[in-house]
Amino acid sequence: MYEALITSALDSARRAEEMGMRRNQIILSCKVSGVQDLISVYRELAKRSDYALHLGLTEAGMGTKGTVASATALSILLQEGIGDTIRVSLTPQPGEARTQEVVIASEILQALGLRNFVPSVTACPGCGRTTSTTFQELAKQIDDFLRAQMPVWREQYPGVEGLKVAVMGCIVNGPGESKHADIGISLPGSGEAPAAPVFIDGEKD
Repeated sequence: MYEALITSALDSARRAEEMGMRRNQIILSCKVSGVQDLISVYRELAKRSDYALHLGLTEAGMGTKGTVASATALSILLQEGIGDTIRVSLTPQPGEARTQEVVIASEILQALGLRNFVPSVTACPGCGRTTSTTFQELAKQIDDFLRAQMPVWREQYPGVEGLKVAVMGCIVNGPGESKHADIGISLPGSGEAPAAPVFIDGEKD
C-alpha cells in the first residue's frame, strides 16, 4: 500500500511537470488515516523527492481521539523537517464550529516552536493543593481574552504572539513559573496565606 501511494503521487507530479507545471507549483498529499501509515509514507516521499509536502491525517475522528492522532502524526514528521503545509481533519462535535481544526493545527505548530500565533498561557494541573477553581476560571478567561484581542494587538504590538503568561494555583510551582513568564500570577492554594503575587518580566510587581 505504501509503495502504491508513493508511486502514484510521484508519477502524478512528473506528469504534471510534463504538462507544463513548474516544480514549485506542485504539492504532494497522500491521504491516509493511520498514524503509522502517514509517518511511513511521508518519510519515504521526503527521501525520494523534493516536492513540497502537505501533511494531514484524514478521517482522524472526533474530539480527543482525532486531536491526539493528528498531533502525534504531524508532530513527528514536522520535528524531522518533513512537511510544508498541514491540515487537521476532525469530525466536529454536534454544533461545534469547523474552526476548531484551525485552532488545533496552530497549536501543534506553536507547541513545536515552529510558529507563534497567540501568547501562550501556562497554568497549573489539577491536584490536591489547588482545590479552588479560581485559577482555572482565570486561566480560561485570560486565554479567551488574549485570543479575542490578537487581531488588534497583532497590528499594534509586533511580536505579541510570543508573549508568555502564567496563571498558577499554589506556592509550589506558582512563583517559579510566574517568574519565568513575561507576566504571571501565583494564586494561593489550599491552606496557604491569601496572597496572589504578580510577576512582570521576572520581578515581583
